[in-house]
Amino acid sequence: MSSGTFGITREKKIISSGARKVFTPHAPVDDISHFFGREEEASRFVSVINTDGLHVLVYGDRGVGKTSLAITTCRVLLQGIMKGGKYIEKRCDSSDTFESIALKVLQALEINHQNRETTQTTNEGGKASVKIPIVGAEVDSHRQSAVKILHQVNLSSPSWVAEQIQSKAGIFLIDEIDAVADKEDRKKLAELVKLLSDNKSQLKIVLVGIASTGADLTAGHPSIQRCLKEVHLKRMNDDDVRKIIHNGFKKIGQIPTEDVVKTITDISAGLPHFTHLICLKCAEASVISGNKHVGTDVLKAALNESVKDSENALKDSYTNCLHNFNKPHEYKIIVQGAAHCKGVEFRASDIQQQIKVFVKFDVDQKVVSRRLIAIAARADSIMEKCGRGYYRFVDPRMPSFVKMLHGADAQSAV
Repeated sequence: MSSGTFGITREKKIISSGARKVFTPHAPVDDISHFFGREEEASRFVSVINTDGLHVLVYGDRGVGKTSLAITTCRVLLQGIMKGGKYIEKRCDSSDTFESIALKVLQALEINHQNRETTQTTNEGGKASVKIPIVGAEVDSHRQSAVKILHQVNLSSPSWVAEQIQSKAGIFLIDEIDAVADKEDRKKLAELVKLLSDNKSQLKIVLVGIASTGADLTAGHPSIQRCLKEVHLKRMNDDDVRKIIHNGFKKIGQIPTEDVVKTITDISAGLPHFTHLICLKCAEASVISGNKHVGTDVLKAALNESVKDSENALKDSYTNCLHNFNKPHEYKIIVQGAAHCKGVEFRASDIQQQIKVFVKFDVDQKVVSRRLIAIAARADSIMEKCGRGYYRFVDPRMPSFVKMLHGADAQSAV
């Protein structure tokens, strides 16, 4: 079937299906009706943010759905519980500082952030005698004294910023705070949270970032623990991943087979980004074919499209690493076996077992160990040594990408 000029006919069908509203791999979920799984974490988030003096820090690995949880929950809070207030969102990058973040909230709340000068006039009154020919009289005498007052803006001061915004109501979501390079700027953010908490401000701060501990994102501020509650967002369990798959396809009138659901769940490994990505490509293919049933043939095509649509950093890291070896095919099998290992860390024996299961042949453990050491030794490697005999992927999303790349089938990796 022709897709029309520049694929416009195809695009119209996909847009009409609503698939890109339900499955959103490249943007956070921001509609409660499309938010599946994470009910427990969302409930805790609501409880914390709705408590006087408490603010929230959401942290975890890349791709676990931190921003989706934060945005969706904040909007539910403002609409259903807080009944008012403003929602302000700031996504940080490496150029951001405490001052640029403070400027965002001041502008959003329409608070004057320019130096200005005002004049305060004081009236001093009294009675003065005035001599007028023939008639003597007393009249009021007034003197005015004017004092100029300079209202100076100090965007670098957490206490000054807190004083300006503490009387406002709403939620200020600061996303990707790990991108803020200077630790002093992150300390100032923590100090701002503490000051707002001390003053029982109705403006709540939600910090979101990639980290293994909450202290990494607040630069270890010593006195923030009592007012900043941490929500460590871990990978989804398989049941929650299946919720995304089943509920998402149901919304657009499609039905995936159990084999498709199982494969997508396995590849996702608890990372909803990959769930959304593969489901979207399956949904698009089914819309074009006109078949509401999503089977393994659709899945195979969808995996190829998913790889093309994946983040360049993942594709480049994988390709550059393997292409540096004389026999990339052998190293590819090692990486494939590592991707199927359960848990974050693995040994050569674990990889050997996974190769046996998925590639269907035996490989000597010493060979696996030598290849594994060679991969981890490279400066630009996708793996690193994390203990005696133990290794892990540098980017926790890499195993999902590898399984997706090879169709979640070891035969396609050979």
